[in-house]
Amino acid sequence: MKVDGRDYEIGGSIIHSANKLMVDYMDICKQFGIKKKQPTPDAPFSLHRDGEVVFQEWGYPLLDKARIGLRYGLESALKLEYFVDNLLKSFTGIYEKLESGSKVYTTVTEMLRDMGPLTRTKETSEEMVELTKITLREKLISIGVDALLVDELVTVASRVNYGQMPGSLHAFVGSVGLAGMDGSLWAVEGGNKMVTLCASRLAAAKMYRGAVTEITRTGPAFSVRMEHEGSPDTVETYDIVVIAAPLTSDTGANISLPEGLVAEFPGQYHTTVATIVQGELVPTAIGFKDGASFTTTNFFLSDSSNLVSIAQLTPVDYTPGTDDSLAPVFKIFSKKELSQDELSKMFRDIKFTHVKPWLAYPEYTTHDDLTGFQLAPGMFYLNRMEWAASAMEMSVISARNIANLAERHVMRSRDSREEL
Repeated sequence: MKVDGRDYEIGGSIIHSANKLMVDYMDICKQFGIKKKQPTPDAPFSLHRDGEVVFQEWGYPLLDKARIGLRYGLESALKLEYFVDNLLKSFTGIYEKLESGSKVYTTVTEMLRDMGPLTRTKETSEEMVELTKITLREKLISIGVDALLVDELVTVASRVNYGQMPGSLHAFVGSVGLAGMDGSLWAVEGGNKMVTLCASRLAAAKMYRGAVTEITRTGPAFSVRMEHEGSPDTVETYDIVVIAAPLTSDTGANISLPEGLVAEFPGQYHTTVATIVQGELVPTAIGFKDGASFTTTNFFLSDSSNLVSIAQLTPVDYTPGTDDSLAPVFKIFSKKELSQDELSKMFRDIKFTHVKPWLAYPEYTTHDDLTGFQLAPGMFYLNRMEWAASAMEMSVISARNIANLAERHVMRSRDSREEL
């Protein structure tokens, strides 16, 4: 979103240092001048519940960690950290298997199973799969994490990242959200669109501006019909088709698939509303008392609250020192659109507003669709992975697996032709 001549990222922007494929992408993309965004100063945050500030950082990292330990219990905080660290260690084992091409996964469940740690008898465990069958709250309480920690800091991770409370979404996606709260985090200078620009250049991709309306079989290949605004439809033929867009009924995906394929995709996506405001925040309007210190990063813990978070943004080409005096720009996440009257109470001297509601990620349950990546021989569905967890790295992992599946499909097709 362009505000006052500068671009701001209004969707997901943060990449974790453990996101190997995104990190590798950045290394490859250096040849196009793509690099990490300059780090912004750490901003302390406040936690709000029912109009009250229940916890606030002071801006001194070591002191704030000690205060968090005192509030939530050191043992409880360590148990949460241990749980997330173990999940990350297990998770990273999938990379070697994908990169070597030695493994292909036909379903999300198969991949999650292979992400799990080995049992004492060196067998694959069901740990990661089981995390999709229990809520995040149930899992954390069962390992001894204090309820207050779950209701506050864990709720920040689940509500801000996925719009749900810890007691409603499954523990695997909740753990992915928790992993994104700590560690070495960074963003792409120029915004995440730079990564997809790099990918298209590396692939020497031929781009089309239009909407795919129909995919049909043409012998062993596929015909893809595209609708173009103001121009006649076009049809292209491909050996392999990868659908990288959600196909649930609520997303408005009106792609007619080849006859004989399952046309229904279970589940629905969660609507998140992002509101961009250039203006001065009014602290008392969001729960701070007159004269009290306030923060520009704020999280709202009550499920009944329309507000999810308010945070000050920096432009995608932020330069420390030079840009520190820019007029403040805030991003508000909410469940429903905020009225102009509500915004005028929260901010003064408003110069710009823009509202963007979108179906950001699935509405998670403990019985989500973790079935196949392959819809038909040669036709693959990348977004199936989102039902395990919606994140940039998860989508790239899905894409890497589909590349392996596509390679196997091509080799088998070639072998079949040679036998004939």
